Amino acid sequence: MAGIGFRLQKLFQEDYFSSRFKAYAFAGLVTAGPWLVVITTIALIQWITSHFADLSQEERELFNLSVSYCFIFSQVIFGIQQLVVTRYVADLFYQKRSSEVFGTFIGMTKVTLVLTALLWGVFVLISELPFLYEMLILALFITINLIWVMFLFLSAAKNYQAVAYSFLIGAVVAIGFVVWVGQHASQFIAPPHSSSFMLLLGFTSGMVITLFGLLLSMFITFGERGMNHQFQYLSYFDRFPSLFWTGFLYNTGIWVCNWVIWFGEGRSVLLDTFVYHRIYDTAIFWSYLTIIPSMIIFVVSVETRFYERYRVFYGNINYGGTLKQIRESKTKMQRVLKQEMERLIRNQGVFSLLVILSIGYINALVLLDPRLISIFRFTTIGAFSNAMVLVITLVLLYFDDRRGAMYTSICFFSLNLLLSIAFLPLGYDGYGLSFSIGSTCAFLFSVIRLVTYIEKVDYYAFCQPQEKKVGRPRTFFTRTGRLLDRKSAS
Repeated sequence: MAGIGFRLQKLFQEDYFSSRFKAYAFAGLVTAGPWLVVITTIALIQWITSHFADLSQEERELFNLSVSYCFIFSQVIFGIQQLVVTRYVADLFYQKRSSEVFGTFIGMTKVTLVLTALLWGVFVLISELPFLYEMLILALFITINLIWVMFLFLSAAKNYQAVAYSFLIGAVVAIGFVVWVGQHASQFIAPPHSSSFMLLLGFTSGMVITLFGLLLSMFITFGERGMNHQFQYLSYFDRFPSLFWTGFLYNTGIWVCNWVIWFGEGRSVLLDTFVYHRIYDTAIFWSYLTIIPSMIIFVVSVETRFYERYRVFYGNINYGGTLKQIRESKTKMQRVLKQEMERLIRNQGVFSLLVILSIGYINALVLLDPRLISIFRFTTIGAFSNAMVLVITLVLLYFDDRRGAMYTSICFFSLNLLLSIAFLPLGYDGYGLSFSIGSTCAFLFSVIRLVTYIEKVDYYAFCQPQEKKVGRPRTFFTRTGRLLDRKSAS
C-alpha cells in the first residue's frame, strides 16, 4: 500500500463529497479493482457461454474448472513467498538498496516458475486430458502466477492507472475472443474438447496481455534494474520463518474447506481429472464478493487516520520522544485503531447481513437451488470473518507481531480443516458450517491477540521478542540462496 496514503490524504483534505467519493473509488481500484475485473470477466464468460447452443455443458464446465484450478492453486504457490519477499523488499527500500529490487523480482519469478512446473507435473500425472490442453493450462497457470508476483512488486508503485488498464484491456480481449469462439464453435470439431480449448485460449490471451501490461509497469517503476543478488531474499526464510507460515497457511486455509468438501456428498468428477462441488464452489465464489467493502474501508482507514497516529507513535520511540509524548501518542493511536476497527466491523457486518437477508428475494426471482441458498448464508458469514482475519493479520504485521499473525493463520487453517472433516458426514446439512465456524473462531482469536498486544505495544516496541532459536541457527535457505546467486552470476 506504499504510496496510496499520500493520494488518499490529499483527497480527504479537500473535504468535498466528490473528493471523498474519489478517495473511496481510488481505494477500490487499488484493492479490489483487478480482482473485480477478473471475477467479472469470468462471470461474463460463464453467462455468455451458457447461451451458446453449440457448446455442451461438459465443454463449459471444463473451461470453468480449468480457470478455477489455475487461480486457486496459484494463490497457494504465491502464499509460500508472499510475506517473506514483501518484508525483504521493504527492507531494501529502507536501506536505500532499491537497485536490488528488480534482481529480487527475477529471483522470485524463477522460484515461482519452478514451483508452478512441479505442481503442474503432479496435475499431469492424474490428468486424462489431451496433452495439448494440458500445455494450455500450464500457460495460463504460469501467467497467473507471474501476475501475482508483479502485483507484489508493484505495490510500491503509484502508477495504478496502468495496472487497471492492463486488466481492463486483457478482459476485453478475453471476452471478445470467447464471443468469437461461441459464434464459430461448430467449426472446432477436429481435436478433443476443441471448443473448451478455444475458450481457454481466449481467456489465456487476455491474461497474457494483462501480464505484459504489468511487466511494462514494472520497467517504468524500477528504473534501476540490477540483476545481482537474485536469490538473497531466500535468507529471510531462515530469519523470519513465521512470515512463511503466516502467508502459506492463510492462503491454504481459504481453500481447504473446498478441498475436503470435494470428496463429500454431491461431489462431481469431470473427465476423470477435475474434482469439484458445483453447489458449494458456487456459494463460496459469490460469498467472497460480499467482502469487497471491507477491503476498501480498511485501506482508507489505515492509510489516513490510523497511519498518521502510528507514524507519530513510532517516531517518538525511534527519535527520542519523552515518556509523556510516547504515552500520549500511544493512547491516540489505540483510540483511532479501535474506532476504525469498530467502523470496519460494523459496516461490513451490516452489508453482509443485508446480503444474507436479501438472498431469499433474489431466489424468488432467479429460482436458485435451495441448497445453494442455505450454504451461501453460511459462507457469507465465513467470508466476513475471513476478511476480518486478513485485516487483523495485516494490522499485527504493522506492529511486527509476527508470532501473533502466525498463530492466527495456524488457527484459521487448522479449524477450517478439522471442522470440514468433522462435518463432512453431514453432507449438505454441514456444508458451509465448517468455514463459518472456523473463520469466526479464528477471527475471535485474532481480536484477542490484537487487543492484548496493543495494550503493551510500547513494551514490545522497546523489547521486541526474537524468533525462538531451536538448536543450531537456520541456514539452509541462506546457503541455497548464495549457491543459486553464484550459479546465476557465472
